[in-house]
Amino acid sequence: MTTAYAKGDGSLSIRSYTLAQNTHAHDFHQIVVPLSGAMDIVFGNQNCSVAVGHCVIIPSATVHSYSAPERSRFLVADMGSLPENAGKVEQPSATISADLLAFCSYADAQLTHSTDEETGLLLYRLFWRLIEQQAFEKRIDERIMRAVLLMVVDVGVSDSFEALAVAGCLSVSQFKMLFKKNHGEPSNAYLTRRRMERAKTLLMNTDYPVSVVAIDVGYDDASAFTRRFKTHFGQSPREFARKG
Repeated sequence: MTTAYAKGDGSLSIRSYTLAQNTHAHDFHQIVVPLSGAMDIVFGNQNCSVAVGHCVIIPSATVHSYSAPERSRFLVADMGSLPENAGKVEQPSATISADLLAFCSYADAQLTHSTDEETGLLLYRLFWRLIEQQAFEKRIDERIMRAVLLMVVDVGVSDSFEALAVAGCLSVSQFKMLFKKNHGEPSNAYLTRRRMERAKTLLMNTDYPVSVVAIDVGYDDASAFTRRFKTHFGQSPREFARKG
């Protein structure tokens, strides 16, 4: 276990568990984010499985039991206090944003290869800030989450229903229905929104030409990308980059 202490505010660590069930409580709050695999956890009479794309929030002094396959991997935040929104979550587990999931993967790499205390402090503070921004929506069907994770890892992934349905081991008709039910919008609208946000970030923080940004976010045709970006943000990529 690698732990990064945040000078009394809390700590982040990377952990793995076993299939043997453990039961305990602790005098600090805890948020557990699966990085790979899943965890079975029991609070009183509530039993749930927490997989990638979700988190579990464990208030202090809460007796809970947990187990996980040994190859599963988790980012664990031990916290002296919880952000207000996290403290109001009634269910044991909830969906987290793709941005938080991406940060947790980054933190995994940093914590695995660094023991610098200052780095740990900064990571913890960033984790706290991202937690504050979470909507903590209801759990998403794990088959749909697999497709969402594919989009998160590579926004340039094919937006064909067939490719995304395969990721979730669903038929195209099942995928369309379940995606809209879980996210409230079609998968192509969701992917387009993520592509535009990624493009915006690249234009703000790099000097990549528009043609390179277009390819990075899944558009072979820079003109098609420019039209989509202007429709989404009300200005062309070049206009946006110049203002930045």
